[in-house]
Amino acid sequence: MNGLERPPFHGIRKVVIVGAGAVGGYFGGLLSRAGSDVTFLVRPRTYAQISKNGLEVKSIDGDFLVHPPVVQSVAEIDSADLIVLAVKCYDVPEVLRAVEPLVKGGAILLTLQNGISSEDEILHYFNSDCVVAGVAYITSKRLAPGLIEHSENGIIALGELSGEKSDRAAAIHDLFSSTGISCFLKGNIRQAKWEKLCWNATFNPLSVILDAPVSLVLETPSLLERVKDGIREVAAVAKAEGITVHPEIVENTLAETRPIGAFYTSMYEDVKQGKPTEIDFLNGEVIRRGEKMGVPTPTHQLLFALIKGFEAKGSKGA
Repeated sequence: MNGLERPPFHGIRKVVIVGAGAVGGYFGGLLSRAGSDVTFLVRPRTYAQISKNGLEVKSIDGDFLVHPPVVQSVAEIDSADLIVLAVKCYDVPEVLRAVEPLVKGGAILLTLQNGISSEDEILHYFNSDCVVAGVAYITSKRLAPGLIEHSENGIIALGELSGEKSDRAAAIHDLFSSTGISCFLKGNIRQAKWEKLCWNATFNPLSVILDAPVSLVLETPSLLERVKDGIREVAAVAKAEGITVHPEIVENTLAETRPIGAFYTSMYEDVKQGKPTEIDFLNGEVIRRGEKMGVPTPTHQLLFALIKGFEAKGSKGA
């Protein structure tokens, strides 16, 4: 337990999705299609598009179009029971300030960020046990404001950071499951987040550096060895923090990657769209925690430095 007071839970009726990109647009779109009371908090361009033409999802499971309520300010929302954070890690501080009135009104926050730091950041900001941790497993991208392409998976795992069973986590699970979303309750959600980090902190930066899909990494033995090194380093840092990942995490990560070999990573898509990368929250977090725990992370230090150099080069217009 984190020692913080947990707000009373009275069920989930009203949902706010913060962000309508590759993750929020897909899962929020499914909730909206199923008739859930869902409002999207979005930026101006996305607001204009969805307000006029709706939210369109082109999916391997069937295309669909929904017309959910959209707002640009929390001031337009009177209350919420659940807030789904479907934004990048670097946007979390701004979003927490924005949704503070809703959280103080009793809303639960569900995190769907990459990385392993968002939950602790939220607990520290609100000084309240107002968060349920989540992990999204999905291959999707935003083609344009209000237009999402979904090509693989579409799963959410969630659970209490403490590992306990709770009514609120069960209610979120039931809500998602009732709309057709593959959702799983986890008693070890921190482990799940670390295991996803094994993938994100290796394949993401490599795809940017190589300007290629993950298939190039899988087909190049020397690159594949660096991936294995990176995964082992993440696992070692996790173990030092008391989190034991699956003993076959290297083999499992590669096995899960092979079916999506032609996939371009989210970091690659961000770079192509001129957005910042999440390198500070992926490899940077591994490095910082490794230094604190006395665990070497040379692979991640190299990947981190290369992406920082890539970003610096881009900022100079080279």
